[in-house]
Amino acid sequence: QTLYCVDALRESLEDATRLLAEATLLGPDLAAPGAMDDARNSLLLHFEDATQDARCREAVHLAAYGDSPLGAPLLCPPEALGGLTPSTLANFRAAVFRPEKTVLAGAGVGHDELVALAERYFEPLLPPSPGTAPFVPPSTYVGGEVRMEERVPTPAGFAVDASPPVRVAVAMRAPDGGWHSKDLIALCVLQTLLGGGDSFSAGGPGKGMYSRLYREVLNRHYWVEACEAFVSVHDNEGLLGIVGAAPPQYAGHLTEVLAAHLLRLGQEPVSREELARAKNMLKVNVLTQLESRLVLFEDVARQVATFGRRQTLREMTELVDAVTEEDIARIGRFMCSAPPSIASHGEDLSKVPNVETVRGWRLK
Repeated sequence: QTLYCVDALRESLEDATRLLAEATLLGPDLAAPGAMDDARNSLLLHFEDATQDARCREAVHLAAYGDSPLGAPLLCPPEALGGLTPSTLANFRAAVFRPEKTVLAGAGVGHDELVALAERYFEPLLPPSPGTAPFVPPSTYVGGEVRMEERVPTPAGFAVDASPPVRVAVAMRAPDGGWHSKDLIALCVLQTLLGGGDSFSAGGPGKGMYSRLYREVLNRHYWVEACEAFVSVHDNEGLLGIVGAAPPQYAGHLTEVLAAHLLRLGQEPVSREELARAKNMLKVNVLTQLESRLVLFEDVARQVATFGRRQTLREMTELVDAVTEEDIARIGRFMCSAPPSIASHGEDLSKVPNVETVRGWRLK
């Protein structure tokens, strides 16, 4: 999904809606002198400024899905910039930015007022007839390994790290169905149960410090600089994994720790206390986020675009409360039935075990 948003004072709502419609349905004039050069430079800067964590998460998708669409990078590789032309981007917009797939959502504005603004500013800019939807081949989970042995990037505004860490991601295939899976909420609970973060966590006590990865990884292994669970959900596929960082000499041990915590999900049941804590934490996180209008209207738009309706908060909390220990165990067994996916990034990956070695751990 692509999100265009605007935050404006109430008296500027009409002007903001007009600008949003023009940006969404017309886009910039890429045929103007220098426009494509500016666009390429922006994409190149975005690529160069991407963090090691972002590169590692992209690489684990390539390891999981290979050359299928879900394995394609979100960051535009520098070697592909030369192929961008005004016509290729215009064709992309015509194929993807279709009116039947567009959702206009707002927070702090009445429904009838928003409909009137949409009719005034969006409807005149809609194409006369829907274009042909592009064919997207299915993405099949394969499991594998991607190593990116290169200089660790230093994002703008950060000091250069004299001893950059190695970052490793280990991921497993999530249950079938993606966003429409019956196990979607249970998968989110499982991610919260694992939790994690950086070795230094701002924000005071209680900020996820009782999650499993904080208790059993960050608090036990002094050499772990970061360790965090992640979920990546798509139309029909998904991943649940753990990404961590450590000095190069500990990269092998780090990989073993990450894989062990994922394999454990399919072998050991979670305790009732740990599950209850994760469910409460997930509900608190969601409800706290939705106190922001910026998050609220994005949530409305994405849910309508994905599910065709917005789930009420009561429905969401009831689904979270309904997750059981058996749900978590069943997801864990499903994940362990497929080969793992491993990605690593850093300047020295000599200690990172290969994927065949990690697959052997699954037999123990």
